Amino acid sequence: MKKIMFLSVFALFPAVLNAQTTALSQLSGIQAAPGISQAVIPGVPAATPDKGTLMLLDPRTGVVQVVIPVGGGFIYASTGQFVPAVYNGHGYILSTGQYLPVVGGSRAAAGIAGKWLGWGEWTYQGSGTHCDMSMEFEEGADYLFRKGGYFDCSVVGLEVEPARFVKKGTQLLTEDGQAAGSYENNVIILNEAYSDTVGITTTIKVDGLHFDYSEIWHQKDGSELYNIQGRLFTGGR
Repeated sequence: MKKIMFLSVFALFPAVLNAQTTALSQLSGIQAAPGISQAVIPGVPAATPDKGTLMLLDPRTGVVQVVIPVGGGFIYASTGQFVPAVYNGHGYILSTGQYLPVVGGSRAAAGIAGKWLGWGEWTYQGSGTHCDMSMEFEEGADYLFRKGGYFDCSVVGLEVEPARFVKKGTQLLTEDGQAAGSYENNVIILNEAYSDTVGITTTIKVDGLHFDYSEIWHQKDGSELYNIQGRLFTGGR
């Protein structure tokens, strides 16, 4: 399930509030407004396609950061900050002379287990608001556990509540045996109900140190209510 919370900043955006109130009135039995996430990466230099994402160690602090290699340096996945640097095949040399080695390698085989941080956009009828996104998962050979998450979208917040799914081949089932989606080739698809008239389809495509996230809220007649797209990066295990 998902819970939407209106934040106090809503008072500063009456136009947004009116639009969201109209949208939410279309949902039956709502106590809190539903949220959706569509994550997009802020405008930054294009990533180097053959490197994907890397994990860099700061020897001074012992902290490991996920970065996106780009021409002339890299981008911190957690903040979107661009850092000019030179890559020597094993790490980056900063303009200050500091050296940050690459550690950990790819975690593509590790699945979705762990903590993830990223950005998204909540879109309604062509208008959207930026979201900071966090999610956490645990998985085993026979289960997938969504431990929770939160999307901070400035004017509203969306709480992603815990849910446990049973793996049966490529199928995902609820704990009472009902079909919930699929998990195959690092792609997770979940179909959940918000109410009798509103459903939520979530698609997660895991690619090493990041995953692309899509969450679409749709009404019983098939029309789209909300659209959330995003990208999250591994933040630890």
